[in-house]
Amino acid sequence: MDKEGEILLKPGQQIKPYVPNEVVHQLAHNLYNLEVVTIKELNSYDDKNFHITVKDNSHLPDVNDACPFGYVMKVLNSLDSRAHNLIDAQNEMMLYLGNKGLPCPKPVKNVHGKSMSLENLKIQISEPLDVAAAKDHPTGQYIVRLLSFVPGKILHSVPYTKELFFQVGELVAKTDLALAGFKHDGIKGVDRIWNLNAVPKLTDFVYAIEDEQKRSLSVAVIDNFKSNVLPLLEPLERGPIHGDFNEQNILVTEEEGQPGKFYLSGILDFGDVHINFYLFELAIAICYMMIECQSMNILDAPGHVLAGYNRFRLIPENEFTLLKDCIAARLSQSLVLGAYSYSQNPDPYLLTTSQRGWQCLKMLWDCPKDELNKRWRDIMNSYVNC
Repeated sequence: MDKEGEILLKPGQQIKPYVPNEVVHQLAHNLYNLEVVTIKELNSYDDKNFHITVKDNSHLPDVNDACPFGYVMKVLNSLDSRAHNLIDAQNEMMLYLGNKGLPCPKPVKNVHGKSMSLENLKIQISEPLDVAAAKDHPTGQYIVRLLSFVPGKILHSVPYTKELFFQVGELVAKTDLALAGFKHDGIKGVDRIWNLNAVPKLTDFVYAIEDEQKRSLSVAVIDNFKSNVLPLLEPLERGPIHGDFNEQNILVTEEEGQPGKFYLSGILDFGDVHINFYLFELAIAICYMMIECQSMNILDAPGHVLAGYNRFRLIPENEFTLLKDCIAARLSQSLVLGAYSYSQNPDPYLLTTSQRGWQCLKMLWDCPKDELNKRWRDIMNSYVNC
């Protein structure tokens, strides 16, 4: 078994579990005394996540964990299920941020008084369809967790505005500043393929991109990151980060009495938390705001995020000059790993980034850095007297 923290995905590795609905019912009953009424599977790259509603919250092991909106049952992938200390850190981080007033899911205690358990999932295959679905998915022990369901719409589902981008920047900065005081051994030395400093390892996965021009663009971005970013990272500020502020992991709520106007109301998915550079956290958030942006030029979107971020944490010059390189690196990382994951498990969700991501990456990559930096600074300066 890998040591704690050694959870780096390798080419050809199948890690997503197979969890039919009957197993969700069994886990909810056996671990949480809950009778499931409805199950809705949620999108996920490597885990299995289910929004469940239940018949009676009062049977929970700790009634203080009751949530009126239901729960999310998470069955973690076979790699993360080895990293018990990391998952404990994720649970503790959610509780920590909740106490700081940043809305996020709350871990629910099971019948053993724990916020997670390692379960041996022995799937009983009874239907031909089940055999096909279970094929190639690893069996064995998986970490199972239950989290409170946070209501709201995902950012991806509402029209993007400069006001929302500004709020995203604020949220990223406030979260990282709050996490500066968070301590847990589980987030130290976490080595995984989705960490931005793992970009050089993407060369093992680019074969999954069939289009030669797109593959060449990815290789160029990866090589640039190795040559022009990695050597300059050491002096930069770092700390605990969320690691995946994307459009699927940020919740919004409609303003009361103002149809069509939204504000940010929650943070989801702490599966990528680790200690890393604040520059990476910011670049990751900007990358995903750009991809689906249709309300303005996608090259303007970063300026509004940066303006909000700068309100709470001033962006040092040695970080600002690396933003283009890091945003492009994350775009490439998402596109390469999306293509690879799809080759292993053809779920259309895995190609979400690719629908607009290649166009976004090319526009960003073709624009000179000096021009981009001026463009973003001009937008940031437009907020100074607001």
